[in-house]
Formats: sequence, C-alpha cells, structure tokens
Amino acid sequence: MFNRLTTSIALACVCTGAHAQNLMSNGSFETPGPGFVLFQDWQNFGNVFADIGGVEVPAQEGMASCKMFGSSIGTQSDQVLLQTVPGINAGELYTLSGFVWENSADPLGDENIIILQMNFQDAGGTTLETVEVNMFDPMSDPSDEWIPGSVSGIAPAGTSQILVAVLHIQLGADQGFPTQGGGASFWDNIQLVAGDAPCNNPADFDGNGELDFFDISAFLNAFAEGCPE
Repeated sequence: MFNRLTTSIALACVCTGAHAQNLMSNGSFETPGPGFVLFQDWQNFGNVFADIGGVEVPAQEGMASCKMFGSSIGTQSDQVLLQTVPGINAGELYTLSGFVWENSADPLGDENIIILQMNFQDAGGTTLETVEVNMFDPMSDPSDEWIPGSVSGIAPAGTSQILVAVLHIQLGADQGFPTQGGGASFWDNIQLVAGDAPCNNPADFDGNGELDFFDISAFLNAFAEGCPE
C-alpha cells in the first residue's frame, strides 16, 4: 500500500496544470439523442449501441459507454460516430483523447481497426488535414480494462472546426480477411482540448481533474475500509 501511495504522489507532481476544458459535447455518451440519433450531439452509423449502467462493461466515466461491432458478413463494415466542434483556431495545438475496452468474452479479431480521428476542416466542411491514432491492437493490447489513447495536431491555416470521428472498421474477405465473429469495442470519455492531453491521474480519486484535499480524503476512506473478509 505504501508503494502505491508513493507512486501516486510522484504522478501528481507531473500533472500540475489546470484541467483543460473539453470542447466536445456529451463525450461520455451520458445523454441519449432523439429518434435515430443514439447519443445527443453525435451522428451514428453502422452497428453502434449504448451500454447504460455498466450492463456489459463498467463505464470509464459516468454511467454509460458506446459499443461498436462489425457486421461479420465477409465485406468491409464501418461503424462510425461523428461530432463537429466549431470555434477552432488555426495555428493552435489540439489533442483528442479517449478510452477503449475489449471484453475477453468477445475479443476483437485482427480484421478490426479501432481508430480515433481528428479532421481539421474549413468553414465549408472541407477537410484540410487528418490525424488519427490506432486505439487498440487486438493482437497485443489487454482485455477487460480501459485503454487510453490520444492524438495531437496543430490546426492548419484556414481551420475553423474539427470533425471528430470514432471508428470501428471491420475488414472483410475482400481485404483478405475471412468472415469472423469480430468482437466488439467499447468507447468512453472522448475529449478534445486545446493544448496537451488531459491528465488521467490515478491520484485523482474523485475524478474531477484536480488534485486536492478531497482526493486525499477519498484515499484515506478507501484505506480505512480495506478489503472485505
């Protein structure tokens, strides 16, 4: 226990900046959308579903997460979430981050590509530059835990908005992959910030993005409770 506390203090010293504002809306998929819009402020295409209340996986933040999976029909199948964020300044650094989960009971095959993408666009919606990160490697990343990932880029001249894309692409037989079960990806806590990525610090016990007395109090309460008999 002492070693773990020491590690948390060391990490706390690294993340001393103010908690960056998330420029996105409904990044943790807590608010449902109307009609065929699954999540408020997001466009969804393909096999995209809501996992509410931790029915399949524990939410990384809040009470809900987003589930995606391919159609497993032998041809490429794209699952897509999109959100356009206005008010972006050219020449400024932006960072897009999020978390992905794979269930060991329903693992992702290597025909799946799990991507978080940031598209810098002009006022007319024309993409000027795209940066992305492969969020999960089915062949090496661990199951049954939230895996963080992020990508950064400087908005090029003419940028006025960012199109955020959450992508689960399942390649099919036409790309050399046989039809398979495929597995599912779960997403949560998508953030777009100006500057560097937000600090996901294990010492932030109350999850408010700041290190203060309340985190110490939460730790001491957890320490006092100990493990159940």
